[in-house]
Amino acid sequence: MDSEQLSLQIKLEASSPQPETVECLGMTFENEEARRAYFTEKLREKLQDPDFRKIEGFPISEDKDILTLSDPPYYTACPNPFIKDFINYWKQENEQKKSTEEAEKYHREPFAADVSEGKNDPIYNAHSYHTKVPHKAIMRYILHYTEPGDIVFDGFCGTGMTGVAAQLCGDKTTVESLGYKVQADSTILDEDGNTFSKLGVRKAILNDLSPAATFIAYNYNTPVDVV
Repeated sequence: MDSEQLSLQIKLEASSPQPETVECLGMTFENEEARRAYFTEKLREKLQDPDFRKIEGFPISEDKDILTLSDPPYYTACPNPFIKDFINYWKQENEQKKSTEEAEKYHREPFAADVSEGKNDPIYNAHSYHTKVPHKAIMRYILHYTEPGDIVFDGFCGTGMTGVAAQLCGDKTTVESLGYKVQADSTILDEDGNTFSKLGVRKAILNDLSPAATFIAYNYNTPVDVV
């Protein structure tokens, strides 16, 4: 190998993305594959519990099919046994960020406004599943009633627009597209200039009886490396 080829190889190796560790539920893994393997084994163990399989709505399926479709702990093609772990972890994470006074002074007036959002957004038109709701319409409610880090539960999530909305509450451009103004300190002002919320991602727990819906919801709310 001549010097030019060696130099090119060194540059390519230096520019190639290095594997990053992954954190999940307070645990650190070498990569996503290691995280998935660990929690898949935990799910496999849970599937051996007869009481777990008696949960209403449990799919009529072989274990291998459930495990193949699942991406635990984030998404499972059966009742998710990790939900309690997420709630406890997020709650602890939120308590560390908020003082006791901030946590106890929660107060919101009823949301009273006409909500009308167009259906031409690329996110809305990404699939043709029925009963979709524009994520920007949901964002208005989430921003009004919650703070960053709060947990939002949607038990009839459909294709996961609530999850999309919860994540985009942390996106300044999207929030401002609703007609709101985001200040330098991340506080959000409404159309009348009144402070009513704060910029930041909310945590969403999504559930639906339809396997097709939850599968779409999972993919809608999973980060994708497009590079």
